[in-house]
Amino acid sequence: MKNVIISTISLILICLCTNGFADDLKKKIVGKWYNPYTYESTGEKKGFQFKKNGSCKALGVKGLDLKTWEIKDGYLIIKGLDKIEDSNKWEEYETSEYIEQVNNDTLYLIAEPKLKIGFLYLSPKALKEKVTPFSGQFDER
Repeated sequence: MKNVIISTISLILICLCTNGFADDLKKKIVGKWYNPYTYESTGEKKGFQFKKNGSCKALGVKGLDLKTWEIKDGYLIIKGLDKIEDSNKWEEYETSEYIEQVNNDTLYLIAEPKLKIGFLYLSPKALKEKVTPFSGQFDER
């Protein structure tokens, strides 16, 4: 009987700790995130805005109509609609990427864990401080 009580308490504590971790991730992800490589190479701000209520939108990407986001088992899941190029049709869009790192200024997502293919996003403040946008002229040396 004592083992059953200890096991039950352990499971409850694990569930509480895991749920708290997911809530902490949600709080850190809420806000705007931009791709620094696009900004550096073209000067365009492209990224995402995640809201507390679970809704989201694409920033600077006209053909992507994002609707919702959630965190499940350490993965950021984003759903919405993607416009089919050269048509007026939209198709379902869903992506699931592992959250490798998130803090005040960095969101790093892994799209393909085995290959470690990832995407880096920066907060607006970090983007402004750390990245110089493309000026429209190439340095010809």
